[in-house]
Amino acid sequence: MSSNNVRKHGHAVVIGGSMAGLVNARVLADHFEKVTVLDRDERPQGPEPRKGVPQGQHLHVLLEAGKRVLEELFPGLTQTMRERGIPVIDAGRDMAWQQFGVWKIRFESGIETVMCTRPYLEWEVFQRVTALPNVRLRERITVEELCTDAAKQRVTGVKLKGPDGEETLEADLVVDASGRGTRSPRWLEELGYGRPEEEKVGIDLGYTSRLYKRPASFQDEWKLLVQYPRSPDVWRAGLIASVEDDRWLVSVNGYFGDHAPTDDEGFLEFTRSLARPGVYDYIKDAEPLSAPVSHKIPTSRWLHYERLPRFPERLVVLGDAVCSFNPIFGQGMTTASLGAKLLGEFLRERGLSTPGGLDGVSERFRHKLPEIIRIPWFMASVMDMYYPQTTGSRPPGLGIMHWLLGRLIEMTSVDATVYHQFLQVLHMNQGLESFLRPGTALPVLAYGAKSLFVPLAERANVDRMHGA
Repeated sequence: MSSNNVRKHGHAVVIGGSMAGLVNARVLADHFEKVTVLDRDERPQGPEPRKGVPQGQHLHVLLEAGKRVLEELFPGLTQTMRERGIPVIDAGRDMAWQQFGVWKIRFESGIETVMCTRPYLEWEVFQRVTALPNVRLRERITVEELCTDAAKQRVTGVKLKGPDGEETLEADLVVDASGRGTRSPRWLEELGYGRPEEEKVGIDLGYTSRLYKRPASFQDEWKLLVQYPRSPDVWRAGLIASVEDDRWLVSVNGYFGDHAPTDDEGFLEFTRSLARPGVYDYIKDAEPLSAPVSHKIPTSRWLHYERLPRFPERLVVLGDAVCSFNPIFGQGMTTASLGAKLLGEFLRERGLSTPGGLDGVSERFRHKLPEIIRIPWFMASVMDMYYPQTTGSRPPGLGIMHWLLGRLIEMTSVDATVYHQFLQVLHMNQGLESFLRPGTALPVLAYGAKSLFVPLAERANVDRMHGA
């Protein structure tokens, strides 16, 4: 994805200046003479939280597939983050992870995860994107509607409102990366295309986070501690992540309205309710560096643009504007990055100098993007549907899926090979079909048969938090 490519198209407009918008602006810069990013916010002059990103003060992870895309787009980014103290951890070795009542085995996986505060990562990307000579950022801009040709078959730009009033901005391609607040469903309906079908999984999730000073006595037993609940009986979870500046970002969450308080005592008591030893034991005497802040996600949501019978040319919708996941699974930034990579591939294929060179990109993209979304959506929604309180359409055979997934997760506490395969799928390096390979499927089935007769404590690692 070299910026030295010959640019064959004129002007691309990106709606939204968050991570998805910035990464797509970088991709578009290789294919357009000019790229304009329209942001509702006024950007801070450093890695600070933004009003338009309420989830920005909570932990964000970049799974390995996403890290690989960002490294392709911004060579040296990972090394720069390492040099500035951003943890780039081995997902198997550096992570103490309790899930389904068992602690996963610790081993050298070779699968890396980037952990930092959202403002820091976004700032690093922002600086690199806005340094490109053909990218312009415009702040405090609200996009009011799409502009089209007379037949309403092709998007030709946007109408916007900014500090200087209203104006029309012409574009050869419009990319909506505006997140959960996207107006594309309404715009498409107004243009006669109908609204995309909306798939929802109701979870009423709330998570509360705060920063702590990492205690001097901490012995580097892990770089990320995660405690997921044992579904369906428990729905509270918590984590401690090592982030930049030698700090801990502590986050706790609960489903179905059981949300952690934002006062000091209530926050600490919520962590005490998690399985021990765990989050509470590490932070009870640690020094807080910030007040607890909370964010609520009522539903995971997928807007199925691919199911619309018609779609206008020269419009692309991606990132959270298409699918916003349950954030505790850490899939959002990676999925958005893979979507940006896909768009770049289509643009290279359509690299024509004729005026119609971009025709067909929107249609192909909306039908191909679900292939990226499907696996993380399936994994997150199936996990959430362990709870009978979760709302949403349940797929056929869900009970069998839950039984098999439960046995696979239990087995990650005793079998490094199975855990490594689990991480490959989780980090979006491989698809779900990899679970069907004999090296994974047969051991899991044998373990499942054993589970019918042997208690959990005798077949899985229930108590050992840090064992390898």
